[in-house]
Amino acid sequence: MLPDIQRLIELQQADREIQRLQDEVAALPRRVAEIESKLANTRAQVERAKATIKADENNRRKLEIDIQSLQQKISKYRDQSLDVKTNEQYKALMHEVGFAEQEIRIIEDKILEGMLDVEDNEKKLKAAESELKAETAEIEKEKAEARRRTAEDEAQLATLNSQRDQLRGAIVGDLLRHYDRVLKLRRTALAEARDHKCSACQVMLRPQVYNDVRTNEHIIICDSCQRILYYVAPAETEASPPAPENHAQAPAAQ
Repeated sequence: MLPDIQRLIELQQADREIQRLQDEVAALPRRVAEIESKLANTRAQVERAKATIKADENNRRKLEIDIQSLQQKISKYRDQSLDVKTNEQYKALMHEVGFAEQEIRIIEDKILEGMLDVEDNEKKLKAAESELKAETAEIEKEKAEARRRTAEDEAQLATLNSQRDQLRGAIVGDLLRHYDRVLKLRRTALAEARDHKCSACQVMLRPQVYNDVRTNEHIIICDSCQRILYYVAPAETEASPPAPENHAQAPAAQ
């Protein structure tokens, strides 16, 4: 195999692995951010549940104060009823007592409803706190894993970038520029010739071109996609001779 072809194959493999590792390094912080966002939502649920419970308790205390105020009024009206001189005055005071007692019953019902709400919200708070605890442990685990994988990826990237630089330094300038141009345009700059076709764009190769590619001794470029072609012999037919040349075809462009 032509040394430049072998170097280009190794360079493309290195570029692919570098891109994969770079994508992985970039994705890890996003994954952690997603978990942190979920954690923030759960934390907000906990705070909302606490705020609701606190509001219910404040409302209950206010209602209890209202009951005390009404009870004081009832006591006052009963004391006054002992000093009234007419039946109408007594009835008016008893009417006020009855009205105050009715208000107390209404308020007591509200307090009972509030107590049920508090019980329900305390269950929600307990569930949210349990979820928050589990998610906090999960995110710490994810962060530790992200730091470990990032360190490993960065170490591999350093090695691969060094290998990549060495390979690029050993490839002819014009060929390297063609590689870079096609890589930027199509994301791969080399393609295997297989079954008389460019495996990347699936365009059929002329028999002479395909035979030349199979020798791996020439730089041959696909006329369709501009990728640099190479050939990998199947294991069972690795020693088979090239296909017969078709002399009626024009020679491949170098």
